[in-house]
Order: sequence, then C-alpha cells, then structure tokens
Amino acid sequence: MKSFYQNWKLDQDLPMVVHQSRDLTFYPHFHAEVEFIYVDSGSIVVGVNEDKRLLQQGEMAVFCSNDIHYFDSKDRSSEMTIVIFHPELIGKTVSWPGDFAFESPFITGGHPELQPINLLLKRIMLEKNDAKPGHRLFIQACLLELCGLLQRHLPIYAAERGPQTRIASKRARIQQILSFIEEHYQDDLSVDVMCGQFGMEPSYFCRTFKKAIGMNFKTYLNSIRVLNAMRKLADSDANITEIALECGFGSVRTFNRVYRELQGASPSDLRREKN
Repeated sequence: MKSFYQNWKLDQDLPMVVHQSRDLTFYPHFHAEVEFIYVDSGSIVVGVNEDKRLLQQGEMAVFCSNDIHYFDSKDRSSEMTIVIFHPELIGKTVSWPGDFAFESPFITGGHPELQPINLLLKRIMLEKNDAKPGHRLFIQACLLELCGLLQRHLPIYAAERGPQTRIASKRARIQQILSFIEEHYQDDLSVDVMCGQFGMEPSYFCRTFKKAIGMNFKTYLNSIRVLNAMRKLADSDANITEIALECGFGSVRTFNRVYRELQGASPSDLRREKN
C-alpha cells in the first residue's frame, strides 16, 4: 500500500470511487483526487495538513487535491460515507479548488445551509451502484451542487494570499518528505539523515513533521515499514526474518516488537491467517 501518494486507478468513463467504511485507520497520504467524508455514525479522528479534529456523527471533512490527510479510529467506532473523484468530473483538468482554499477542511455545526450535503452523497452512491442510463450526468450534477454549496457557504482564502501561499509551500515540503520515506524506508533512516537530505534543523524537522502528520518521525517510519511487511507476509512465502530485514528493521526481534505495538498481534499471526 502506498502511504504517501495514493495513485487511484479510476474508471476512465467515471473517474470516482464511492463506498462506506467502518472503523477506518489510514496513515498520512495524498492524491490528486478530491475526497469527501461524511460520518454516518460514531466518531473518528481526522487529520488534514496541519489540522486535526475529532469528527462526530453528522460532521464531514473535505480533502482538496493533494491535501495530506489521515484517519485514526483507535479506541473508537465509526461508519463513514467516502466519495473520491477526479476533478475532471466537475470541469477541472488538474485540481480542485484552484483559485481559492477553504479556511478549514472540517464541517461541524453551525452550517444549516449545508444540510443537503448528506442527501447529495447518498444520491451519488445510489447512482453509482445502480448505474442506470444517465447515471454519470446525475453524479456530475450532484458533485457540482456539492462543490458549489461548499464554495458559497464556507469561509475561503484567495489562492494568491500570503498565508495560503506559505501553507502550500509547507505542504509541498511534507509531500517530498513522505515520498522520500516511501522510497527509502528499507534504508537506515534517521532524523539526521532526513535533515541532511532536506536541509533542515533537527528540532524544526521534528516539530514540523509531527504537526503535519500527527505522529513523530520514528513512529511514522515504523508504520510504513510494518505496512510493507504486512503486504509481503500476505503475498509472498519469504520467511519472517527475511521480510523484517527487507523492510528496514535491524533484527527480527525489533520487527516483532514494533509490529505488535502497532498491530496488536504478531507477524506470525498474519502468516497463519494466510495459510
């Protein structure tokens, strides 16, 4: 699983995904597609760029193109409706929005004019699943109305404003850092290595990384290593020691300890499930 840049393989005729998810936990990632999430029940921690919020039933978040975002359902239960679509469905060739940005990606209380959003999301799911004649046009119409409601009723920044420009610059740097980690997670990475690669002071790097990602560098690196190890455990017959070393762990003992800390089980448990 790519944890930094998620490259969705969407249908060319209808480039979108819509589904319901339960108790979702997903590490920080970004993609060109726009994503809407609506909490149908329960609660979930959602992070977007440098902001983090506990969303409750009836609340939602908007992830614009290339926003870094993550989900954390630890010790919580939730059901969400998720809609992901390429900007071309609303007439944008590359990204949305382009000439403005929302002050906050979260929609909580105090916006009665946005109540139709839940019905629009349900209509999108119905049209996508039924795939009746004309469903693409109905979905496009719903997406356009949804985006229009957000732009009309939520506070926004002009794209050329100073604060928003600085935010975009910091986000681009974090994207580069995540991409580097994904490409080199097998190597002996450390804060010093990262600072040398990106010309940053250690204290500034650690502070910036944790604020943007919601966890410290070491925890994130271990998470990426464990995720890739899980894929190898499920998809290959390599032994656990080989997989541990291939994924950047110095020893199988360290791998087992970190794996159990993050997954609440052992690598052997996953291998037994496979068999």
